[in-house]
Amino acid sequence: MFHHRLAATLALLLPLLAGAPLHAQAPAATPDTAFVAARDAIWAKEKKIYEGRAEAGLTYYLANTSDRYVGWPPGQAKPSNLETLRKNSAAVNRKNSEKLELSLTDFTLRDSTAVIYYQTHRTVRPDGTRVDERFDTIHVWVREGDDWKLIGAMARPRP
Repeated sequence: MFHHRLAATLALLLPLLAGAPLHAQAPAATPDTAFVAARDAIWAKEKKIYEGRAEAGLTYYLANTSDRYVGWPPGQAKPSNLETLRKNSAAVNRKNSEKLELSLTDFTLRDSTAVIYYQTHRTVRPDGTRVDERFDTIHVWVREGDDWKLIGAMARPRP
C-alpha cells in the first residue's frame, strides 16, 4: 500500500519538477504582447499630443490627462498640477506654427503603469520663430479603465 501511494505521489510530482503542466491550459497573452500594445498605444497618444499642439494647443493633452497629474515643463521652477496646467493652457489653446520631430528613446511597463522616454527637436516655436531646440521628455502613464492617462511629466533642454 505504501509503495502504491508513493508511486502515485511521484507520478504527480515528477511532471511538476520537470516543468510540465498538470493539465493543458489556453496560452495566456505573453508579456511582450501587452508591452508592445501599451507602447504603441501610448506612443500614438504622444504623437497626437504634439500634432494637437499645433492645431489646438493643449486640448488633446488635457483630454488625456489624469486628474492626479503633476508635470514639470522646462523653464518652470517647480512642478505644477492639473489645475495650473488648465489655467496656463488658455494662452496656448489656438492654432500655431510649432514644428517638432519626435523620437522614441525607451519605454517600460509594469501592470497599469507605463513610463515613456523620448526626445523632441523643435525647429519652429508656436509664434513662428525658427529655432534649433532639443528636449528630453519623460511621461508617466496609468491605465484608467480602458484608456491610458498621463499622470506625470518632465522635460528638460538637451545638453
